[in-house]
Amino acid sequence: MCSWSQSTRKAQRWYQQARRYDQISMMDPRKPEVRDAADLGSVHVRAWQAAYRGGLMPDEYLESLSAEQRAEMWRTALGQPLGPRRARFVVEDALGTVIGFIVVGPEDGDEDTPAGELYAINVDPDHWGTGAGRLLHDAGVDALIGAGFDRAMLWVHPDNARARSFYESLGWRSDDVTRRAEVMGVEVPEVRYSISF
Repeated sequence: MCSWSQSTRKAQRWYQQARRYDQISMMDPRKPEVRDAADLGSVHVRAWQAAYRGGLMPDEYLESLSAEQRAEMWRTALGQPLGPRRARFVVEDALGTVIGFIVVGPEDGDEDTPAGELYAINVDPDHWGTGAGRLLHDAGVDALIGAGFDRAMLWVHPDNARARSFYESLGWRSDDVTRRAEVMGVEVPEVRYSISF
């Protein structure tokens, strides 16, 4: 039997979750602009620090990440035109704050490949489980299909159970191809997932 305080805490968690979902449920993904760079830098760092703790990446490296440096990286990228068959999207909360992003394009950057790639998708951890990731994913997949790709792939850390579960719930499947890759200066193991359209 739950105590009054336990019931209250459960109700508060449910309310907070419902409120977060309501904040983004009507927000359509849009293309990012240079003015979004600071929000994107914050999302990038907070998502990595939450997702890759516990041995997926060195804690010292995660602690050293700078939202300002990531914002500058985004500012530079957003100031340049996207290459062909590439797309970026963000989703905002009700206050207009960017809470997630996705970047897609041709596999390995090869313009002539029939396969697309989901390069990155990150959502601020305060908004995990709200549907923001699914909104971004669907926008990215629609862009890949619109660019003429008939399939796509992505790379994910093999121990990132949350991300793997998310991708699998959307139809992606591991094809057991693995590699070690340098990601923002850190070498990590990765496993490939694929999907056909």
